[in-house]
Amino acid sequence: MFKKLPMNYISAFVILIAVILWVLSGVLFKDSDQEVEIVNDATEEKIITVRASEFEAKDKTYFLTVRGRTEVEKKVMLKPKTSSTILKKLDKGSFVKKGQIICTLDPENRSAALDEAVANKTKAQLQYDAIKQLADEGYRSENAVATADAALKGAIARVEMATNELNNTKINAPFDGYIEDVFVEVGDLISPTQPCAKLMQLDPITVTGEVTEKNVELITENQLVDVKLLDGSNLKGKIDYVSKSANPSTRTYKVEALVSNREGLIREGLTADMKVPLKNVKAHLIPSYLLSLNDLGDLGIKIVNQNIVRFIAIQIIEDTPEGIWVAGLPSSVTIITVGQEYVMDGQKIKVQLVN
Repeated sequence: MFKKLPMNYISAFVILIAVILWVLSGVLFKDSDQEVEIVNDATEEKIITVRASEFEAKDKTYFLTVRGRTEVEKKVMLKPKTSSTILKKLDKGSFVKKGQIICTLDPENRSAALDEAVANKTKAQLQYDAIKQLADEGYRSENAVATADAALKGAIARVEMATNELNNTKINAPFDGYIEDVFVEVGDLISPTQPCAKLMQLDPITVTGEVTEKNVELITENQLVDVKLLDGSNLKGKIDYVSKSANPSTRTYKVEALVSNREGLIREGLTADMKVPLKNVKAHLIPSYLLSLNDLGDLGIKIVNQNIVRFIAIQIIEDTPEGIWVAGLPSSVTIITVGQEYVMDGQKIKVQLVN
């Protein structure tokens, strides 16, 4: 039969058979080789090497940070009790002592009215003394003594009123403070409805902030606090006021602390952080780059326990330039410092300890 076929057909048939055998042999033997390689890879477990360091817990005070600002303790608008022309005034920006005159008004005829009242008082005193002596000798009645006494008391009252009217021409500082502004010039006519100056008490100065209802119970009056200003200044203060009612819009409670400001260098309206000490805890100081998140989004640290990676959730106590203070770790702990991003909780690893 093959002899009847042309030679080229026979050659093509032989080549076809050879190709089919080659394909079949490649598929069968290749699959078996890959299975062997996969099995070998699966049996060879690669253990990752990481670097770790020992960390020891230290005593750390837990602070509640209250964001706030500085406010003056007292602020008043000084107004006269009478009307007159301004004769003298102090300049704004001046520091004054309690009782110091800030604005002086023209006394006009008030000095003369006082002199007249003093003279009438002297006359009434002499008349009363004479009538009283005569009454003691039986030459005057009790009614005459009462009339002279009433005249004397009226004269004394008129002296007091004239003195007050004259004193009202001087506007004095009710406390030590700083003149924030002056609203009049010499020669201006001022009345009791117009302010002469604005006076602020800068010492002590108040740092005020608001805390949540969860934290307000942790703060007590007379509690010592640390205050840090935006420029880095660190101050000492004392809690002076804790509100008993919440702000209806924010549901927070107002807290105030007094800070010494004898030099008057702390201005009103400065941003300030009030740090209230709450309790002492055991905490670790670690670099911030060691923090990581687990699959649930919890913040924590990866440590090593018997060459097994463990993820432990932590609580940040304080963020400082030296590092982050965290709580929640064992007193003595080995923390992965290099390679923590390549390992998972429960994974077996090799550890290279570094100082």
